[in-house]
Amino acid sequence: MEKMASMEIQRLTGENLDLRDRLDKMDEDNRKLKKAVAQLAQRSQLQADSTAQISGDSLAEVRYKERSWLGMLEFDRADLQSLVAELVLNPRVEQFNDFLPSTLPAFLLFMCIRYTDYRNDESLVKSLMASATKAIKRVVKGFITNMDYLSFWLANLCQVVNCLRQYSGEKQYSDQNTHKQNEQCLMNFDLSDYINVFHDIAFWVYESILQFIRNELSTVVVPAIVDNEGIPSISDSRPSGMRGRGASQPAKKSSPDTVVRLMTGYLRTLNARGVPEDVARLIFRSMSYYISATSLNNLLLRKELCHWSRGMQIRYNLSHVEEFLRESRLSPPSSQTQELLEPIIQASQLLQARKTDSDINDICLMYNKLTTQQIVKILSSYTPQNEYEEKIPQSFIQKVQDHLKKHRSKEEPTIMMNVDYVFPLSIPFVHSPLKLEEILIPECINLTFVKKI
Repeated sequence: MEKMASMEIQRLTGENLDLRDRLDKMDEDNRKLKKAVAQLAQRSQLQADSTAQISGDSLAEVRYKERSWLGMLEFDRADLQSLVAELVLNPRVEQFNDFLPSTLPAFLLFMCIRYTDYRNDESLVKSLMASATKAIKRVVKGFITNMDYLSFWLANLCQVVNCLRQYSGEKQYSDQNTHKQNEQCLMNFDLSDYINVFHDIAFWVYESILQFIRNELSTVVVPAIVDNEGIPSISDSRPSGMRGRGASQPAKKSSPDTVVRLMTGYLRTLNARGVPEDVARLIFRSMSYYISATSLNNLLLRKELCHWSRGMQIRYNLSHVEEFLRESRLSPPSSQTQELLEPIIQASQLLQARKTDSDINDICLMYNKLTTQQIVKILSSYTPQNEYEEKIPQSFIQKVQDHLKKHRSKEEPTIMMNVDYVFPLSIPFVHSPLKLEEILIPECINLTFVKKI
């Protein structure tokens, strides 16, 4: 035991000596490092003092004076065509997003217009307006089948119209202006005639958008609204004598969801490109009218569809479109837009309604969105669902017709709806809080030859 204890003492003594040597070495290194740091600090101080002594008072703080921007873009007449090209012809829609508003070209163009007014240069403002309108027409023609570009230019044309209104100096448009915005109103020129020019171009673009939409919907509306059998339980309930007529036809791929998907895409594009809400609502009113007119005209021409089960299918298919319109955030509530579907809705309801002499008055009152000829046509084409359902007597149809003529004496004798009807465009005034003097020109719009003043 004593031998083991002695060995352990020797081992601990050796370790203690090693640790003491290491500690002494670390103390020596620490002293050297402190000395080096002190020398470096002294050298740095000497260098700073030397620099300060040499420079003296020559280094003074540079301050920028605050500049009052006028919210205009100065340009030379020689650069007019380049200016219009960069503002109208060259911008790509995909460059504009949440951080770069789609209506920026309209504001930049108006800032150029303000400069011509500031200079009181009538010749220059006329040249600018003529070149801009010509370029807009040219670019729209080049993208006449592109919904994104059409929406982009519709939004910009509406914004140009509203800028010309807001800064015209007229009280009805300047009530919400700030003091600075009122100072920026046009001083020398009355450009109200150009408001009409830009409005006319906007209406043309608006019609082009509707034509694009009609072209796409024309192939899906009838299969989706009239032909689609969304209620499986009655899908085979065709009238007797007509079963099998559609057996050889290829299956229709379009459904109400197809129409809703297209409408969702249109609304997303209009919103993304900054089209005013009232204008977007007008586009959807025309769209709803087209869906109703196309569906009703097709139903009136196809006797085999005039039975109660088809009325149920059509009403079910239309409910998808109605639901979309309710949820689309087109305010005020899209009831006015939904009302445009009433002709085809009432036609589907008429197919399902009772048709007895006691119902004549109700038929004439309830289906007020259908003309007399349309009601008579549907009743005349109606086919019993099965052998248990009686055919509508001609005497009943005549009574309905007589009753309608008596109470609708001023009604125009029309049976087919005009699918090409377009609601007239009226650009609503929307005040812009955007400060012209704070607008910056992004690099993607190459206006290096203009000067912000």
